[in-house]
Amino acid sequence: MPLIDMANIACGGHAGDDESMIKTIKLAKQNNVKIGVHPSYADKDNFGRTSHALSDNKLFDLIYTQVSHFQKLCFENDTKLEYIKPHGALYHGMMEKPLVLDAICRVIKAVDENLKLVVQAGVKNFGNNQNVTFLYEVFADRGYHDMQIIARGNKGAVLDNANAIIKQYQYFLDEESYKIDTICFHSDNSASVEALTRLKNA
Repeated sequence: MPLIDMANIACGGHAGDDESMIKTIKLAKQNNVKIGVHPSYADKDNFGRTSHALSDNKLFDLIYTQVSHFQKLCFENDTKLEYIKPHGALYHGMMEKPLVLDAICRVIKAVDENLKLVVQAGVKNFGNNQNVTFLYEVFADRGYHDMQIIARGNKGAVLDNANAIIKQYQYFLDEESYKIDTICFHSDNSASVEALTRLKNA
């Protein structure tokens, strides 16, 4: 936690429970790290990486339940929820399907219209969808091909070498052809943790 500026915290869909959420919220608060909620499809068996065909109302309810409960835990621990960062298949669905993006934007309006939404940088212009503020994101430890993330399971999808992750991070710092607000490192990738530690100490 001391190595990052923003924390995407699992909220029960693909991982996490009240105990882990509260523990991580407190840890972020102690380290002055901005807190984001990380909702997903209800899919712990596949870690939220499988898409589910849901009706508009069921999709809204799924996301709203996770986000509103997480916001309640933030309030109870005297800290602020800053943004939403969808996880896995929900994240990719948001980038490809207007219905999914619309559901998430409606959740923001229902829970807190000041919440920001993390979306993939360099893919398309979201404009001012329902007046939601977007944070454009790239991944330091994921492979790309022409600014498209290489799908998990394919060769080169995940960078597992700290040197390669640092090189890609530095590339994104210098990128000016599209807007980048945040660079993501996955905490379950040991090479990412090593890269972050080296960057922090550089």
